[in-house]
Amino acid sequence: MATFKRILKISLPSRQSAFLWGPRKTGKSTYLKETFPESIYYDFLKTDVALEFIKRPALLREQLMAKDEMSLKRPIIIDEVQKVPEVMDEVHWLIENKGLSLSCAVQVPES
Repeated sequence: MATFKRILKISLPSRQSAFLWGPRKTGKSTYLKETFPESIYYDFLKTDVALEFIKRPALLREQLMAKDEMSLKRPIIIDEVQKVPEVMDEVHWLIENKGLSLSCAVQVPES
């Protein structure tokens, strides 16, 4: 598969969060993996991962609160977050109460 150089540059200020919206196969996930290679990464396209969080959305908070402070300084990536909408309450809580920086890739249906 060919890769293309992206002109998109995301420069999040410290402790900021973002949602990256776009149609399927436009490079959202690739961009996030390349831009934040050291970040904690959740991929909800993996059925086993998505099912864990569908059953227990609080698992996101529990897992992240168990991480060391240094790994939480980088953006936390949640790919295909629309597959587990219940986890958004946990994302909101983590942003508001713990000041974590979360970046979520969201697939937008084609019209």
